[in-house]
Amino acid sequence: MPVPSAEERRRQRWNKALPAILIVGSFGGIALIMAGLLAVLAPEEVSVEGMPGPGTTPMAQQMPGALPPTVGPGGADVPLTAAAPSAPPPIPAVVPVAPIVSTGSVAPAKIVIPQVGLNAALRTVGVQRNGEVQVPPLSQPKVAGWYKLGPVPGQPGPAVILGHVSTRRGPAVFSRLREVKRGHKIQIVRTDGTVAEFTVDGVEQVSKNTFPTNRVYGRLDTAGLRLITCGGVYNRRTGHYTDNIIVYATLSATKTA
Repeated sequence: MPVPSAEERRRQRWNKALPAILIVGSFGGIALIMAGLLAVLAPEEVSVEGMPGPGTTPMAQQMPGALPPTVGPGGADVPLTAAAPSAPPPIPAVVPVAPIVSTGSVAPAKIVIPQVGLNAALRTVGVQRNGEVQVPPLSQPKVAGWYKLGPVPGQPGPAVILGHVSTRRGPAVFSRLREVKRGHKIQIVRTDGTVAEFTVDGVEQVSKNTFPTNRVYGRLDTAGLRLITCGGVYNRRTGHYTDNIIVYATLSATKTA
């Protein structure tokens, strides 16, 4: 029997290997096609923790709308967060009543929030030379201050009352303001003998560097109320807190003191 040449031996090996190569290639092609289909049809991967990876921009900076679109309801056991910078004041918790029509000079004299045990006198405050709103002196920690350049509580617009959360001697007038929540009642006793009762719409905690001026002081057709105190982290070096806690409320009833 003649011995096959080297060329014939290579041809014989190729003929034997060809079926296996075709089978493997077929399966490989199918695998590539399936992988391509999965890449197209599968949903985008979502991070369960919602944390940005190394070198990425935090979601709040990528998407301004990442912050809540409105002020939260607040409450003692609820973490307070800031609403989006462009968010409007929260929707009233109850149907607003008509603002009080004053016939003479009137001012708020006392603030009462039964749900947090607050019953405090009010004094007037204005504006400091640097343009910031004044706060009551630390020598009167249990007194809150009504911003006299704004509406009287009960009149149309956002009336503003400020107070300290604490002093070096202990809790101050608004020490429990962060416990206030949507639906709580705030009573303002006025010097004209009327009581303006407001219902809380929402509460937020914001950095003092991004104070929501328009949301707090913006025009209102109804009678609104804003209570402001400090919150966040206390900086012993500067003697100031990092944040503000802001309560938003709407006039919901009037009565005689």
